[in-house]
Amino acid sequence: MKFYLILSFFAVGFAFAQVGPGIGIYPTGTETGFGFRLNKEKRVTLDARIVKANFARHPATSSFLTELSGICRIVHLEKVRFHLGVGFRTEWNLSATHKYGVVIPLGAEAFPFPFQNAGLFFEAAPYYVTDQKSNWNGGIRTVAGFVFYFLKKPVAAKSPT
Repeated sequence: MKFYLILSFFAVGFAFAQVGPGIGIYPTGTETGFGFRLNKEKRVTLDARIVKANFARHPATSSFLTELSGICRIVHLEKVRFHLGVGFRTEWNLSATHKYGVVIPLGAEAFPFPFQNAGLFFEAAPYYVTDQKSNWNGGIRTVAGFVFYFLKKPVAAKSPT
């Protein structure tokens, strides 16, 4: 059921956006990774990311962190967007139990370049995760990087013949 809810949110947001989805590359911060933003112009959007992927020969040290957040752009100016959201965070482990929890992203996107679909991204987010055995951890993760939004091709209106 969750899958269909997320998929429908994804499809509706993508269908009405003038600027297409965006990708993010976050090379600095406490957890680096890659991200996917549903759109640039809408006030409410979906943010999915791979926060950390660490695979080792010893499975006890391997982990894979993902986040899926709904964010609301509180300040939506031409060159700056400030957002706040709530999301779901997972820590997948090869040898230990998986942890699930919540993340609250708070950040800004700035578009200082002449091409307005490329920008800089800064975010801090408190998080809390726990497993079935009540082993929990929490903290604040930070990330900074680059975001790029793809343009959607305009649909040509059909002329009556």
